[in-house]
Amino acid sequence: MQQKPTRRRIDSAKPALPTGKILICVLVVALIAMIAVVLVKPSEETSASTSQNHALDRKAVRFVAVGDNLPEETLGYYADSYSGSIGDGLYDYSPFYEPIKPYIQAADLAYVKQEVHLDDSIGVHGYPSFNAPESLAQDLVSLGFNMIGSASNHIYDWGYFGACERNREVWNAQNVCFAGSNNNEEEAHTIACIEKNGIRFAFLDYTYGVNGYSESDLSWYEVNYISEERIKNDVTLAHECADVVIVAMHWGIENQTSPSEFQLTYAQLLADLEVDIVLGSHPHVIGDVSWVEGQNGNKTLVCYSLGNFLSHHAYPEPDNELEGMISCTFVPYDDGSIGIEDVVFTPLVNHTDDSAGVFAVYAVKDYSNELARSAAALSRFDDALQWLHDETYAIVGTDIRIDDGFSAA
Repeated sequence: MQQKPTRRRIDSAKPALPTGKILICVLVVALIAMIAVVLVKPSEETSASTSQNHALDRKAVRFVAVGDNLPEETLGYYADSYSGSIGDGLYDYSPFYEPIKPYIQAADLAYVKQEVHLDDSIGVHGYPSFNAPESLAQDLVSLGFNMIGSASNHIYDWGYFGACERNREVWNAQNVCFAGSNNNEEEAHTIACIEKNGIRFAFLDYTYGVNGYSESDLSWYEVNYISEERIKNDVTLAHECADVVIVAMHWGIENQTSPSEFQLTYAQLLADLEVDIVLGSHPHVIGDVSWVEGQNGNKTLVCYSLGNFLSHHAYPEPDNELEGMISCTFVPYDDGSIGIEDVVFTPLVNHTDDSAGVFAVYAVKDYSNELARSAAALSRFDDALQWLHDETYAIVGTDIRIDDGFSAA
């Protein structure tokens, strides 16, 4: 499905010159060009050409996004065992992501919601106050992620130092586009941007709240709360500096697959503001994916929830192990606008086999019933693949192409 935004043209239409003035303009332009050839240095000429032909230089960008990365103590124990000796302070989370790695690395731009902050001094912790080692940042970057969201209800589990100061230091050291929590007002006022193939992307990230604190307990800049006024201001600035605006929203009701009134209201607001894509997280289950029409006739792709990405539940339910990955291509058009094409929802499985100590994230199309028989939550099904297929279509709907290895339903 193709959706073509109606805004962000590179060149606006200009009124035509009267016919009698055309010849004069042509002669003047030719004279200026001849002088420029003589006077402009090669480096200046190249720079001017690059600026003027920015739209011509743009190429399609492949984008992929997943949900909440939420590792806890059990996964931390195995990550510790994968890197050196247990207890040596070294961790390697990369084996958990190995089956999904080709999909992430094939994209030009890849997003993940890093739901827990990273701080070596705190140690590895799970519910209710999560923390992961700082090396997880490099593992995610090596996997291919270059757009990181941190605004979540768990980001303030260890207060300001964990959420803002240390966490921001860790991510600022990585070559990524990062948003969601801030160490100071300057960071909070800065729109996170990244350029790929000549297309400029702005990234905004918000959460409905943080556990154990009200919004008034925090300085305004520490965590990006969902607020109509703040979102309007940020999106306006984002449009000024980017061709595409992507917004991550940590929202919704846990274990509810249908969008809440709160989600529907803000989805419409974001569409009216001409945001290009909305990436939802928090419910721990997948949700509906649909196009929402804005007040100007534009279309916004809204993923109400992509579910978890990597997680470990003491008592996992099948719905929590079914996850989502959205992918699309941003395509530059001749009129200067950017279109969204080739939108695909790829269901994922968070494979959990506690008895064998095997944990990994798979695309459903790469999964098997044999693996499912060893998974704590999926072993109850005679045909887990069929259940994953049916559940995905029931929740996501048919407006978006689903790629799970089955024939089209």
